[in-house]
Amino acid sequence: MILIVADAGPINYLVQIGHVGLLGVLAEKVVIPASVRAELLRRAAPEAVRAWSVSPPVWVEICTAKETIEAPEISEADREAIALAKERAATLLLMDDQQARRVARALGVPTMGTVGILEAAAARGLVSLPEALKKLRATSCFLSEEIIENALRRDANLRRT
Repeated sequence: MILIVADAGPINYLVQIGHVGLLGVLAEKVVIPASVRAELLRRAAPEAVRAWSVSPPVWVEICTAKETIEAPEISEADREAIALAKERAATLLLMDDQQARRVARALGVPTMGTVGILEAAAARGLVSLPEALKKLRATSCFLSEEIIENALRRDANLRRT
């Protein structure tokens, strides 16, 4: 079973660009930590994100980690996401924060960011990567030109083979 634990950033951006449903296609279950859901429900979150978070799809499970990890340099939600990914032996931890991803990898938790999940979906023909990245760039998501160019190059190479 493919199980993804998701942090707030990727869920936020995937909802905003209309591609959050890709997670339900790529995984049988997506687990969102309770602290992450709380972030997604904050008044400052976009309305579409709050609405999705109030009533997530059936393939989403909201739960709280049993254990905590020691990593004061990252947020509580990031720590809970990493802890849940370890507890549930997740196939993948979906998060964008680079520092949190380093902590996760050091603990043996495989990670991927929003761009990576869009690349995976594009490789399966579920989405046009150039269009998805254009939508993503229209949000508050920070993406360097290098990240965009590398993703588009990999996608183009995949299309050629």
